[in-house]
Amino acid sequence: MFVTNRNRTRKDKASLLTRLSIPIFALIVTFIALFSTAASYILIHVQNDHNRKMAEQSMKFVYRNVWYQFDTMNNVAAFILTNQSIENLLENAHREPFDAIDDFFALQTNLQNLSLLSLVNDIGSQNAPQQSYNVSLALDPGSGLYPLATDHFYPVTGIFKSEDLRDESWFRSLGQGGRKTVWWGQKTGRSGAQMIYSARKKTSIKDGRGIGTVIVGADIGSIKGVFENAPLEKGFHLLLDESDRVIYSERYGFLELMGDHPYIQGITGTKGSFATKVDGKMDRVMFETLENGWKLLTVVPESHFNQYTFAISAIGAVTAAAAVIVAGVWLRRIVVRVTVPITRLVNAIQRPEVVEFKEPLPRQKSGIYEVDELNEKFASMLVTIHGLIEKSFAEEMERRQLQLELLHAQINPHFLYNTLDLINCRAIMAGDMEASRIVRSLANVFRFGLNQGQTWISLGDEMKQVEAYLQIQQIMMDHLRVEIKVPEELLSSTVIHLCLQPLAENSIIHGFADQPADCRIAITARTDETNLVLCVEDNGRGCDAERMNQALQEHEEQPVGFPGGQLHENGAGYGTMNVHRRIQLHCGKAYGLRYKKTDIGTCVEVVFPLRFASPGS
Repeated sequence: MFVTNRNRTRKDKASLLTRLSIPIFALIVTFIALFSTAASYILIHVQNDHNRKMAEQSMKFVYRNVWYQFDTMNNVAAFILTNQSIENLLENAHREPFDAIDDFFALQTNLQNLSLLSLVNDIGSQNAPQQSYNVSLALDPGSGLYPLATDHFYPVTGIFKSEDLRDESWFRSLGQGGRKTVWWGQKTGRSGAQMIYSARKKTSIKDGRGIGTVIVGADIGSIKGVFENAPLEKGFHLLLDESDRVIYSERYGFLELMGDHPYIQGITGTKGSFATKVDGKMDRVMFETLENGWKLLTVVPESHFNQYTFAISAIGAVTAAAAVIVAGVWLRRIVVRVTVPITRLVNAIQRPEVVEFKEPLPRQKSGIYEVDELNEKFASMLVTIHGLIEKSFAEEMERRQLQLELLHAQINPHFLYNTLDLINCRAIMAGDMEASRIVRSLANVFRFGLNQGQTWISLGDEMKQVEAYLQIQQIMMDHLRVEIKVPEELLSSTVIHLCLQPLAENSIIHGFADQPADCRIAITARTDETNLVLCVEDNGRGCDAERMNQALQEHEEQPVGFPGGQLHENGAGYGTMNVHRRIQLHCGKAYGLRYKKTDIGTCVEVVFPLRFASPGS
């Protein structure tokens, strides 16, 4: 017998150790895993977001400064178009060509003065040489200076005849009147200088006749400094004209045609961002259209945004593993120190001599205050239990009743809410948003349904409860539509708790029983003199309103608590009758439910006295 008891003690010790260590260790592992995952996710998200913002800021910097350069070119052209002195020089009539020499050289001087230094050259930029604008006028025969203009156009500052430009596509586009300003890029001169040009038509301020064309050019170096001052760690910028030809890029050549590239063809709209393959690798393409129709693109590898993902995940995993190992070692030591003395205590109390008070309970020192105190108090408890056994039956029944009440008191509805919140979190983490919606709606149904036992609640809270219930029904019935119209000023009025949900439930169960599609429930509220009238209406199979009202009157004569007969029309039954009786018990015979005749479906009104909740209630 002694050997048997010892074997049983060893088994109990192992069982106690297992039952304590495994759940606690699982809880610790779960907590560490969740914390590590959340921390890694936040760090990865923050880092990736930072990289993305850096790329966007680089693109915005390039966009602002490039357009500033273009806007400056526009301002030079606008000055020539609106300056009165230049207008006079172009329109003065001369009897002989040599009479216009003074005006010609005055205009030439003005154009040279307008060849401003480029403003793109930032302080500290050693790679952007200063460039001057080329400001020229291609005169039409309508100008008085036309005879003195150079016969052949050359892209430098000066005054030329427009005859050489007739075959240029940009000149034809400008002459057709479709656009006020045209922009293009081209290589000019013997050196093949890469240039950007803009051109605008010059017309007479007096009579509107064509005088010539203002052409403003700038070397590509005027925007090169902008791109070099906004470098990307990985990726490249790309400036394209309206024909998808390269104006500037660190990767492609000047005027290289890009229209055949898939990522260029994938651009839609004036601004946006999308992921696509560029040269066989997945890149993020961000683009924005300038006011002159040219497009600025920033192409960054997707791997650049996620470059720290693996490192952060690995560090998080290693940290979590180390924390689990340390926690496991310390947990083992703590559990062993707690369970061994308790196992010895169990072994002692299994001895009949101890239970029968023939021998005292062995004293032991574990070094843990709580365990030693448990051992001492258990001896005292044995004496107390012996005395309690001798209590009378009435006292024992009273004690059990008190214990039952205590158990009921411990049933906290918040436990239910917390459990549903936990399920909701797990559903969100799993990506099941529909399950998350169902759980949230169910939690609202219980929360407003329990309502801490209150009989009267605000109409606003009652609407929240029925809305949560109908949200769940809409998930189960794709064809169910819900319309709720309640004036804002009536939300603070008071109603009997749980008066609308049974009516909505009857519409779904009975009204839509044979209706596979196009199901609609409408809930409205209004005032009728001194009454508050709530209406629940559906487009189901309907019911006989007169018969339903008669059935309600017949049940009013039955005593409280009488279940009543079950009706077989849409919207009737124990739930409906329960709502009607509860309203009349609290408000009087003048209130309750009443059915209204409708052509389609069922309409039932709930009538309450119009009352409003006092402030702070």
